[in-house]
Amino acid sequence: MKNKPEQNLHVRLSECQLKWREGRIIDLPTITLARGESLGVMGPSGCGKSTWLRWLLGVTQPYVKVTGDIIIANHSLVQRPIEESGIGLVMQEQALFPHYNVVENLMFALAQQKLSRSKQRELIAENLASIGLPDYQQRMPHQLSGGERARIALLRAVLAKPELILLDEPFNGLDQARRQQVCQWTYQFLREQGVAAIVVSHDENDLTLAHHRLQWPQAQQEQRNEALS
Repeated sequence: MKNKPEQNLHVRLSECQLKWREGRIIDLPTITLARGESLGVMGPSGCGKSTWLRWLLGVTQPYVKVTGDIIIANHSLVQRPIEESGIGLVMQEQALFPHYNVVENLMFALAQQKLSRSKQRELIAENLASIGLPDYQQRMPHQLSGGERARIALLRAVLAKPELILLDEPFNGLDQARRQQVCQWTYQFLREQGVAAIVVSHDENDLTLAHHRLQWPQAQQEQRNEALS
C-alpha cells in the first residue's frame, strides 16, 4: 500500500502477526487508511481473516496469539476495552435483532449518543430515506430481503459513529445480481460517510471497488531449535 501524508492517516495497523499453537505464523504488512478509504482482504475460508478481525475488536482466541499495534485517530487501541475501541463490525449474517423492528435495531446504535427519543427517530428517518428505505421503519427483519438487511446492518454500524468498520464476508447469502448491487452501494456509502473500512472475503469480485487490496499471506512454519542430544 502506498504511503500517505501523515495528516491524511486515520488508521495504521503495523507488525501484526498471527501465531497458532502448532507453529503456523502469518505476518501482515503495515496497513494505512484515510477516512473514507477501504481495504479489501482476500483469502480462503479458515485462513485466519476472521480471527484477525476479532483481534482488532479486542476479542482473543485460545488457539492463536495475535500481536501488533492498532493506531486509530492517533490513539493506540491495544489493551483498550472493546466498548472504547471505536470499531464497528458487520458480520455475514448481518445480525439484526430478530424481535426488534428496523427503528428499534437502529436505535441500538444511538444508545450512547445522549439524544432524545424524538431526535433519534428523526435521525433514523433521515438516514433510512438516504439509503432508499424511507417506509421501512416498522418492518421486522424477517420481512426484509437480503439486500435490505445488508443496508440496514451497515447503516446501524455507521450510526454508532465508529472510527473503523470491519465487514466479515458481508455479501454472503446474496444472489449474484443482488450481491453486485449491494456491493456497489456499500463502498459508495462508506466513502460518502467518510468511514474507513476493512472488508474481508474469499471472492475477489466483492473487493474490486475497494481503494486497496491485500491478498492474505501464506502461513509459514515456525523454526524451532531441536534440543541437542
